[in-house]
Amino acid sequence: MSEYLEALIFDRVQADVDNLRNKAYIDYGDLNRIENAVKWVSYVLNKYGYKHTIVSKTWKPQDHRTDAEMERLHKNIVAIRSAYYTFESTPLTPDKITYTSIYQANAIEKIIYDVGDLIEKSFPGPTHLSFKLGTKAIGNRSISL
Repeated sequence: MSEYLEALIFDRVQADVDNLRNKAYIDYGDLNRIENAVKWVSYVLNKYGYKHTIVSKTWKPQDHRTDAEMERLHKNIVAIRSAYYTFESTPLTPDKITYTSIYQANAIEKIIYDVGDLIEKSFPGPTHLSFKLGTKAIGNRSISL
């Protein structure tokens, strides 16, 4: 699994807020994690023919979340979600990204995770190639019936 997907956080609970845990609050590092994951999922989707466009940003400590930036991020999430499939259990995309609750933060990162997870499983690439063609060698692997 991609390091970008593995880094996503979608298991925040009220105890995280009550105990002032870092994962309960969104700062520039969290936004960069989300932007990087969206960028990676977008790259893979485009690579496999699911064409769409996103606009990404690298956040700096002095950057502030503005309505315009949150709308851009919302459009990116809608774009990757619309480009491919999602699980039935994938949360709905919020109408507006505000990061006013841990539940919205969980949903945003879970959507990105689910789309990325599905595209990874659908197109595993040559390193996961495993089928029998007879007794011929494929690369450095020999296969027998």
